Amino acid sequence: MKKVIIGALALLLACIMALAPAVGFAASYDSVSHIHGVKVFGKEILMPTHEGLYRYRAANSMQILPGPIFDVMGLGIYGTTLYASGHPGEKSKFAQPIGLISSSDGGKSWKQISLKGQVDFHMLEVSKFDMYGMDSGSGQLMHSGDRGKSWKRLGANKYSDIAPLDTKKGAAYALLEGSLVQTGDGFATTVAIKSRMKWGSIEAVGPRIYGAFAKDIYRSIDGAKSWKKIATLPDEISSISVNSEIFAAVAGGAIFISRDGGKSFTS
Repeated sequence: MKKVIIGALALLLACIMALAPAVGFAASYDSVSHIHGVKVFGKEILMPTHEGLYRYRAANSMQILPGPIFDVMGLGIYGTTLYASGHPGEKSKFAQPIGLISSSDGGKSWKQISLKGQVDFHMLEVSKFDMYGMDSGSGQLMHSGDRGKSWKRLGANKYSDIAPLDTKKGAAYALLEGSLVQTGDGFATTVAIKSRMKWGSIEAVGPRIYGAFAKDIYRSIDGAKSWKKIATLPDEISSISVNSEIFAAVAGGAIFISRDGGKSFTS
């Protein structure tokens, strides 16, 4: 799923907070300057912001995670590992820009992986084999096949969302101006997939592909050959994030959550 600045949730403050709230404090959406998106992590939902990484608690309520506070511009998740990029916080010891860091303890501590002081990823997608990031400084799409230790530049990024697959190295779906494309070789080549929908967000979980179009959520189990509508939300959907435990969708000013595979959503 892409890294997006959620229009309805990206609430501008008259004065941006100098310090993020202490651990245990339940903040509201407008207590931060921007919410960059949502990512599901196990049974939880994480919210990267300029003022740190937050855990979703309830409607308009979130709690900052323990650990160093930094501007989380890109957030990727695979299994129990968090990957992030962005800018150092006031009291953190990260480089500017951070490059790629990872955490295996839920954000309590982070270790440097690569690109220290070189890259600020604004999109970060991770699968079993591949990692893709969009370097905000150069606008380049970058790829790593070794969990972020080394990187290859693929040229100017054209995609609003990328969903790498766990089935094969180099396999992924992506959105190009709302149209779905597929690659089997890490975007050396792509094939367009015909559809009447102009997709806003995509996500892949095992053999299933999920896509958001306007207010609707669709699922494909045959490699995007056919789609079934599984849910309709009250407002246009700007972002989705899915794993085997939970489905999160941002629509309008709310986060909608499903714990039954998308059969029902609550906000």
